Amino acid sequence: MLKIGLTGGIASGKSQVCRFFTELNAHIIDSDKVARELFEPESPHLETLRAHFGDGIFLANGELDRKALGKIVFSNKQQLDWLNSFTHPLINKEMKRQLANCRSTYVILDIPLLINKQGTIPEHLKSLVDRILVVNTSLEKQIVRIMERDGITKKEALNIIGTQSTTQQKLLLADDIIDNNGSLDHLKRQVNKLHNQYTHGTQQ
Repeated sequence: MLKIGLTGGIASGKSQVCRFFTELNAHIIDSDKVARELFEPESPHLETLRAHFGDGIFLANGELDRKALGKIVFSNKQQLDWLNSFTHPLINKEMKRQLANCRSTYVILDIPLLINKQGTIPEHLKSLVDRILVVNTSLEKQIVRIMERDGITKKEALNIIGTQSTTQQKLLLADDIIDNNGSLDHLKRQVNKLHNQYTHGTQQ
């Protein structure tokens, strides 16, 4: 089974790419979805977060307030590093479990942080992927999408983008690239082409 690591900058259009792959019956393992499920209400992992960050990252109903948590970690590298060191092994373990149960020709692993700030793939993720697919979009489009999606300022959007590897670092490691600076039709055609390549083993 071919394992495709899908990545790209925040708000680059990875979710739309996944939707198009899903329409083609591709199997998707979404690391963000895995993370959300691992930290649903009543999860024992929430108490570790509470002990470290305090009650301020929780809503009144006890749910994790991801926006509040994001404000903390995206403005403090040490806090972000701590959060990543705690959550990534848990997410990695669950993704491996899902992979073991997958029986398709190829699988898309949507991993936004597949390539780290140093421009490399962390050791614990290397065994998960055979090829790297990067969704590429302009910085201007990223900024606008983040501001509109999260209701934040340009400065806050740039802070979030700055916590991740650069587009250039991602492209250097890419086996396949999807350009998301055009229309949805253009995006879909690229997905269809890659689907055929992955299905029939004709990738370069």
